[in-house]
Parts: sequence; C-alpha cells; structure tokens
Amino acid sequence: MIVSAALVVTAAVVGVCGPALLRRVLRARMPAPLRFVAWILLLGSMIVAGSGAVAAAFGPGHEVARRLVAWLRLDTLRHHEVLHLDEVVGVSGALLAVTAAGAFALASIRLHRHQLRLHDRHFAELSMVCRARAGVWWLPLEEKLAYSIAGKPDLVVLSEGLAKDLSEPELAAVVDHERSHLRGRHHRLVGLAHAVSAALPFVPLARQSPEFVAAAVELSADAAAGRRHGPAIVSAALDRMHPVRSAATALRLEHLARSHGNAMTGILALATAALLPVSMAATLIVAGAWTATPALLHA
Repeated sequence: MIVSAALVVTAAVVGVCGPALLRRVLRARMPAPLRFVAWILLLGSMIVAGSGAVAAAFGPGHEVARRLVAWLRLDTLRHHEVLHLDEVVGVSGALLAVTAAGAFALASIRLHRHQLRLHDRHFAELSMVCRARAGVWWLPLEEKLAYSIAGKPDLVVLSEGLAKDLSEPELAAVVDHERSHLRGRHHRLVGLAHAVSAALPFVPLARQSPEFVAAAVELSADAAAGRRHGPAIVSAALDRMHPVRSAATALRLEHLARSHGNAMTGILALATAALLPVSMAATLIVAGAWTATPALLHA
C-alpha cells in the first residue's frame, strides 16, 4: 500500500505542478530539443508513476482481482467489507488507463485523418490559384501570410503581400522558419500533444500540453532560422509580420534578443523535470516504510 500511495501522489503532483515547470522551461534559454525532452520527461514520469501504482496494486500479495469479483457479487457487502486503498487504486487506475488509451488512440486517428485532408485540400486549391517557385507556393494576396503543411509533398506557403513588406533576407528567414517546422516534424509533436490532452483532459499537465508544444515548436523554428540568417533578421521579420504583439510573439522576440544569455536557468529547469518525480516517489516510499516499520515490528 505504501508504494501504491507514493506513486499516486507522485503522479498527481507532477500532473498538477508540471505546467508551472514547463512555463519556466519555455522562458529559459536552452537548446530547442531540450524543451521537448523536459515535456516528455514530465509526461512520461506521470504515466509511469500512475502505471506503477496500478501494477503495485495487482502485484504479489494483493488479491485485487478476486476481491473485485467478490465485491461485484456483493459478497464483501454481506460481510461488511470494503476494498482497501491499494485495491481501489488498482481497479480505478486500470479503468482509467484503458479509457485514456482508447481516447488517445481515437484522437490520434482523427488528427492524422484531419492532417491528410488538410494537406490534400490545400494542395488542390494551391494548384488552381498559384504555382510553386523554389519550393514555395506564393498566394496572390495582400494579407501577410506564412505557413507550412506536412505531407507529400510538403507545402510552404507565403503570400505576395508578405514579399512586398519584407526585405529579401527577412523573407528568406521566414521560409527557413517554415521549412524547419517540416524538417523537425513539428506537426507530429503538436498532434501528439493534442492526443494526450484528449486522453487526460482533467490533468493540467496533459490539458496544457498543446499550448506548450505550440510555443516550443515556434521557438525551435526561430532558433533554426536564426542560426542561418542571424537572430536580428528573424526578429525584424517577426516584428513586421506581427505589429500587434501577442504574448506568444513577445516570448519569441525575447528569446531572439537574448540568444547568447546565461543557460543556467534552463539547465536547472531540465534537471528538476528529470529528478523531481524520482526523488519524490523515493522519499514518499522511504518515509512511508519508516513510519510503518514500528507498527509492523510490534504486530
């Protein structure tokens, strides 16, 4: 019971407090892939801790399955018995895991089909109204647009209005930004985050994953474009494209402005994401065992 309780508490704390740590990760200076590593570490540790609690409840010395059948047959009610904490954790955790896995699979299939339909529709419409030059589809619009869609073939789309407003170096930086999304398979990461959110919408870490990943992929693409064209060029292009700054745009400009800052905050945030779940689970298990030992010795 001690192990199950410790793992449940660990999963709950990571699931609730994870978004606050991810916000620190977003603001910290670190290599772009490490932001995704921090997210996966937190998400993975929450899932592993929850799965471990279920496994511990069904492990040796526990008769969860037999007692559950007896409870469903009302045998335990006749004898005024109730399921113990670890048995409740095991049964409810198993049901939650099955439900979440089904929701994740269903959301993944829907998102994949949506991505395919989106690509096919855009490719068909782009083929009718414009032509690709140097791998870029130019829309005859005055509105400033730039986006990319993964598929076969990958699509990088810019508007002619954007070309009029940006200089050639700025325009090249925007193209590289969009191509970085395609090279990094960022659409898959965003889709994974949405599937996780659909599977566990009541868990803050899962529910806020799409927002985090969407911001992280933009920072990653900005960094890739900045390495080739310089952060100042990328920043200027971003400023022209978004004259009214949102919180997301402000964050991107902030990172581009301090691309050579101190990385210690990012290292600490990543270390916390990696060590917090393990240390918390170990501490709770040791504390619980230490508390229970005297009672066991005098039993």
